[in-house]
Amino acid sequence: MRLFVGLEPTPDFRAALSEAQMQLQAAGVGGRYLSPLNLHLTLAFIGEWPVSVTEVLPNITEPFLITLAHLGIFTGAKVLWAGIRPSPELNDLAAKVRKHLDAADIPYDRQSFNPHITLIRKPILPGEQVMNSIQVSPASMIVKEVCLYQSTHEADGMKYTVIGRAK
Repeated sequence: MRLFVGLEPTPDFRAALSEAQMQLQAAGVGGRYLSPLNLHLTLAFIGEWPVSVTEVLPNITEPFLITLAHLGIFTGAKVLWAGIRPSPELNDLAAKVRKHLDAADIPYDRQSFNPHITLIRKPILPGEQVMNSIQVSPASMIVKEVCLYQSTHEADGMKYTVIGRAK
């Protein structure tokens, strides 16, 4: 199974992300748009692992708020994303997830945590000014649980399915 640990957007948060995608599309930005149902915030990418790891996910003892902030691009990875306002609680949660994975000897991608939600893969911009013309809604959501996702290849791209939760 191809696994990762992440946060599932609430319906309102997902709607704000979908709205940003529609604005980008209307502004002429091309690329592979993620389905709104696939939008998520990755805390740790595990990759291929033979079994579910739900039992090692940390519980959230104190729910906290995250808020959308801005758009950005990872040029090397060719990903256009929506960023999250700085959140010590979110950074602490990502560190806690990784600590739990370490304790269970489950390997994961050790890239530094950069909280974002991928909107478009391989974006094609009609001009650099388009990024400044799109305003992301400052939508917020309360983080109450950590999810284990499985990613599978399908005919129309990747599909991300929640297969476990820790409240």
